[in-house]
Amino acid sequence: MKTQAKVSFTAILLLSLGSVPSSVSRYIPAYAYYANTTPSQATAIYYLAPSAINLQHLVLSNSQLRQLARLNDSNAAYQLALRFLLQHDYTAAKLWWQPYFATFNSAQQQTLAEQLVRANQWLDISYLGKAGKLPEGNAKQAWLLQQQMPPAQIDPAYAQQQQLALSTSSIQASSQCQFNVLMMTDHYKGIDTLKLYKQQYSKAPEPAKGSFCFTDVVYVADKFSCDDSSGALKCNWQNAAAHPWPEGFDFIVMMSKQGAANVLGGIMHINSSQSYAVFLHELMHFNGFEDEYVLAEQKQQWLCKQQGLVAPNLFIANKVSPPKGWQKSIACSNQLAYKPSPNWSIMQYQTMSLSEQYRELWQKQINQPLTKPIRFSEYFAFLGLKPVFTTASKEQKFSD
Repeated sequence: MKTQAKVSFTAILLLSLGSVPSSVSRYIPAYAYYANTTPSQATAIYYLAPSAINLQHLVLSNSQLRQLARLNDSNAAYQLALRFLLQHDYTAAKLWWQPYFATFNSAQQQTLAEQLVRANQWLDISYLGKAGKLPEGNAKQAWLLQQQMPPAQIDPAYAQQQQLALSTSSIQASSQCQFNVLMMTDHYKGIDTLKLYKQQYSKAPEPAKGSFCFTDVVYVADKFSCDDSSGALKCNWQNAAAHPWPEGFDFIVMMSKQGAANVLGGIMHINSSQSYAVFLHELMHFNGFEDEYVLAEQKQQWLCKQQGLVAPNLFIANKVSPPKGWQKSIACSNQLAYKPSPNWSIMQYQTMSLSEQYRELWQKQINQPLTKPIRFSEYFAFLGLKPVFTTASKEQKFSD
């Protein structure tokens, strides 16, 4: 009986539309209600009143949406694409957004493009961008950043919205911290990752509040030609001489797309896929901590031949006894290395949390440094560079 009622109702709708075309708008509420209560009739109702179906796309099944999309209902195709994107089924999503993208309205295009950005589907975003289909807006700005386009091509309003600096001219050091850190990246994902690091650090500053202050993220495009050709992330800092640097900063965090994290000369090189735990591990290197896993052979050649306390967490027992309670470390192959704790630490396994013992060692190193931390300005001088250091009111050339 229910089936007969459905057929009868559909027939009545068809007859009413066939005899009185102008009555469509009058019957739309009824069609919308029927489509909602009887989704199986969605295709038939679409022929009668497309606008009624447009109100019901959210409640229709994927199968029903597919039928409508094949009838060139772009709203159904949009809904399918969005559903699959949210389910992380990017291949299925592409089947529905790629052929129909030009027929979507501007709001739909923006929403889909921004969802592709969130999903890091950069090949698809590039396809839209290179085809001239990517609408003006946040997704296009993100694509320009990911493509490492010059800062001059980035919309200042977008940069302000993202709390992103396009130059160092407005960056100032803080007097609230013992160390000031310049946060820089050459691509879009690095912006979000560095902002996340900064947020996490502010919630639980290490080793104590007031230790490190971090700037807003500065976008530098491909100015320093960072790459991972040697496995470790490296940048060409010879270009630093042509770049203005704000006064009062101790360290740089430079985030690129790929490469193993490392610290060299007061500069942390880290990629945008690495966790906050890795960032914290590298941050400790700024204050002289050494890795507790097996050190590179080249480093062992000079470091493991030293004597005594060579880092807050590394003692070389070369003709001297290690401190009481210190344990053998695998850092040096000559069996002379010792570390403060028998337990694994953040300096041995980057996924480990910072223990209270290492937090205290870190704080002690800041307050009473075993060795003076190397600032990036000193590293630039070592490279023979003389970059310009600026403040809001003056320029000062770095001199060795």
